[in-house]
Amino acid sequence: MDNKNLFSIGEVAKAVGITRKTILNYETKGLIKPDKKDGAGGNRYYTIDTFTQVRTIRVFQDLGLSLDEIREYFSDASDLSPMIKRLEAMRDELNLTIEKLKERTHKKSDTIKEITIDPQTIYVRTYNSVSIADKTNLLRDTALEAMRKHGTDTTRRMYFTQYSSAAPDEISYCVAVPSESEGEYIKKNSALKAISFFHHGAYEDIPDARKRLISYAEENNIKLTGVFRNLYLEGPPQHKDKSKFITQIIALIE
Repeated sequence: MDNKNLFSIGEVAKAVGITRKTILNYETKGLIKPDKKDGAGGNRYYTIDTFTQVRTIRVFQDLGLSLDEIREYFSDASDLSPMIKRLEAMRDELNLTIEKLKERTHKKSDTIKEITIDPQTIYVRTYNSVSIADKTNLLRDTALEAMRKHGTDTTRRMYFTQYSSAAPDEISYCVAVPSESEGEYIKKNSALKAISFFHHGAYEDIPDARKRLISYAEENNIKLTGVFRNLYLEGPPQHKDKSKFITQIIALIE
């Protein structure tokens, strides 16, 4: 090449980690075009701007966007709000997965922290239940009902239980559902302040774990509402060994 500022199709493919065929497909889809071409079917060359565009296309593909969606992004041909919403949802799902993996890795990381619980829409059924077996079955039944009626919100933890220290056997079984859900048993929760930590171990040990939050609140002059949540990260669906269960124990702050 006479022009050292141009990249061959092979150089672009190698730098981005894709094939020449993929780049040619981008051309066919109207996403890019060669900045220089030797004859009708000759070698293709690209500027740094086109190289950057190829890299952007690949990043968007890795995020799950289709080539048609990417073309619309480049041409400003459509409302970008749905695309933004999709990417935000993917980000939230990724954050939840990272949080879970970190908690698996740091099994002794049981530090109590003050947190903010984001607003969410939940499907709620309330029952009186005492045994662990009954509670497990009721949570599963509620999850099935919620998913059949409304689907699930994958950007939030799937389910949790909520109860009052004054009536610990009267338990609300809660399942995260899409924000637009409406109807019986649907509740819109606003943002809440809380203290929490991650409990590693059997569900039978949760009452003692809850006492840790109460003691921490008393020592730090934090006023609790008396309402607690058990948010289930990993349990019977993932493990037979109860010591591997991970439950986020949460106490709501006034």
